[in-house]
Amino acid sequence: MRATATLLLAFALVAANGCNEPKPEPEPENAAPDLVLNNVDGSGTVSLANQQGKVVLVDLWATWCVPCIAELPHLQAMSEELAPDDFLMLGIVLESGEREKIVDFLAEKKITYTQVMGEQETAEAFGPFLGYPTKYLVDRDGLVVKRYFGIVGEELRADVETLMRTGVLDSDD
Repeated sequence: MRATATLLLAFALVAANGCNEPKPEPEPENAAPDLVLNNVDGSGTVSLANQQGKVVLVDLWATWCVPCIAELPHLQAMSEELAPDDFLMLGIVLESGEREKIVDFLAEKKITYTQVMGEQETAEAFGPFLGYPTKYLVDRDGLVVKRYFGIVGEELRADVETLMRTGVLDSDD
């Protein structure tokens, strides 16, 4: 009888908890991808996951994209004016040829914020890729809170500053 009771108790525990290890919580649907990409200048890598605690603006762009190039000075100014402890402007260069040519292009345009080399899979890691330029605003917890397509202008800076100051964007954004 005692063996039967023990067996029933064990069965109840397995039925309630399963036979496997507890499963980790799934990533939130809007979690930024855990990308580790090579710096354009060859100085190492940047891990998007290691940026938690900062607001990150990810810009997917290409050197041949006219709207991308037009927006570079605005993004450069943001990277210079916002506190580096709280903000990272991250350019992901796609479909732009050899690393050396990209380095020369960035020097010519006086772009000094962090630039990494991407591939098509990099763009798709954020979800369906619509084209250039596409930007993703990532909060301090590593969640994508907004996506932008095309030249955005002052709305972009306002959103970044709001997210840095309050930690959230209005739900209608």
